[in-house]
Amino acid sequence: MSSYTSSPSPPLLFTNCLLLNPLNSSPTPRNLLVVDGLIVDEKEYFYNKSATLNPVVVDCEGKVLMPGMIDVQINGSHGCDYSSLSNGFMIMHSRLELLKTGCTSHCPTLVSLSKEEYHGILPQLVNPPSPYDSSHYVVDVVSENIGIHLEGPHFCPSKKGAHKIGNIHDPSESKGGRKRDRNSNQTSVFETWKDLVGPSWNSVKIVTLAPELPNSMKLINALSENGIVPSVGHSSSTYSVGSEAVKNGANLITHLYNAMTPFHHREPGLIGLSQTTNFSIISDGVHVHPTGVKFAFEGNKNGCCLVTDAMGAMGLQDGMHKLGEMEVEKVGTKVVIKGTDTLAGSVARLDDCLKNFLEFTGCTLTEGVRCVTSNPARVVGLEGKKGSVEVGADADLILWDDGVKRLWKGGVEVEL
Repeated sequence: MSSYTSSPSPPLLFTNCLLLNPLNSSPTPRNLLVVDGLIVDEKEYFYNKSATLNPVVVDCEGKVLMPGMIDVQINGSHGCDYSSLSNGFMIMHSRLELLKTGCTSHCPTLVSLSKEEYHGILPQLVNPPSPYDSSHYVVDVVSENIGIHLEGPHFCPSKKGAHKIGNIHDPSESKGGRKRDRNSNQTSVFETWKDLVGPSWNSVKIVTLAPELPNSMKLINALSENGIVPSVGHSSSTYSVGSEAVKNGANLITHLYNAMTPFHHREPGLIGLSQTTNFSIISDGVHVHPTGVKFAFEGNKNGCCLVTDAMGAMGLQDGMHKLGEMEVEKVGTKVVIKGTDTLAGSVARLDDCLKNFLEFTGCTLTEGVRCVTSNPARVVGLEGKKGSVEVGADADLILWDDGVKRLWKGGVEVEL
């Protein structure tokens, strides 16, 4: 799935740190040992192999050492639009710059596209060409692609957001010219979806779709059975239809509050599901009011995942930019479709979203970090491997002091 391969790195012994395990209540004074890019048991390793190990000692100076952050919805950054065929050589640049923000793993996210675009773009995301000379730069130390997120194209048209209406259709249709019977079985619906997405379909980790569309339930069930996370969103679904989607395997709500029916006390819609179902939320201060962020978090702390929903203008100056085929305008912290007030993703960094989240909710650092580490890792099936400081986890680590101070990817320190 991932195109990341760790570079050889010396053993590291982190000392004088407050180790933040997202599954615990608070950071704890403890050493951490890294060997071959993985976190190992310090006592066991030294007992068995102390004579052969000469680790590099990293003095954390009493600061918090925490897992690297995970963004499961990001459409691009630093001039790279992941939904564009022309940005193959920009992908690695984007992944490098993302890493410097503390985002050590991510799900590259595509807006609703045509069949031809999916077939061309997915392979370049899986195996992007590198613009760097490997003799001068460690090419593979970038933010890791842990699986692609397809945001669409099976949306409610009235909740399309910044997606091109011509690319939006229900799961019972084939954009290649063939029509499927609306009563087709689950297998044929999934085969139609694979035909749309192309040979790289098995690189997909998350699919956002509207559960109320014809045959959505069959596709949700098939995606789940094939190890892909169905996420409900861009939808006018009722609470009962959303609940049925969860029963069929939907395990996530995409960017809670945005592009869905507002909460009503007699019809809570998808927002009502957030009390018991995993959800992502954009805490950039633009997409959701701080009180809305706090309200959602207090209702389901263990299901909350922060995402940026960032697009290519993240890290760039104000002005006109592209999101797929859409022209969008960045003004400060806000991005809209050109000539409208429709939000077109964000330009927020994940570390800034975490800082905002801590302020908006008043939660502890551990609770906030959980929403960018262990919670999203669990959602995409990487619990204990990513977003963790447990033995056996990848050594993706951040030294945090009200922001990212130092950073390691697979045990390799990254220059910020």
